Amino acid sequence: MGGINVGGGHGGKKSVDSEIPLVPFIDLLLCCVMFLLVTAVWNQLARLNANQQQPGQQAPDQPPPEEHIKVILQVSGTGFVLSSTAGDRIEIPKTGDQYDMEGLREKLQERKRLEPNRKDLVVAPEDGVHYEDVVASMDMVVGEGFPDMSLSDGSSL
Repeated sequence: MGGINVGGGHGGKKSVDSEIPLVPFIDLLLCCVMFLLVTAVWNQLARLNANQQQPGQQAPDQPPPEEHIKVILQVSGTGFVLSSTAGDRIEIPKTGDQYDMEGLREKLQERKRLEPNRKDLVVAPEDGVHYEDVVASMDMVVGEGFPDMSLSDGSSL
């Protein structure tokens, strides 16, 4: 324990020496340091970089950006639908009550042959599709050469 001697206590006066308990203060300090370290790390991981483009920021001499064609894999209760915003649509129906994963593999390989530089694809499951089926289709998409796969609900497409 730490102590402070301020003198006194002579000639019948009461001693004003006091002891300061240092262990609780050190515990409090360590707890504060740990809390700050943990929140700083999680703060970095949970950060989202977002830029808001204000009207008039784009220079008038720049052409508008090209529209990017999205490739979308819809996982529905009846099977898969591989489509794009360009208008093409390929349906891969279920075989019985199982999804046709080999058919999906063939269509994804065909799509990759048509666009070898494409790395993005959007998986959009419908409501009611089992989680295992969505994860299996996501694994298939990444395994067939679309590492920038994203998951979306069907309403935002």
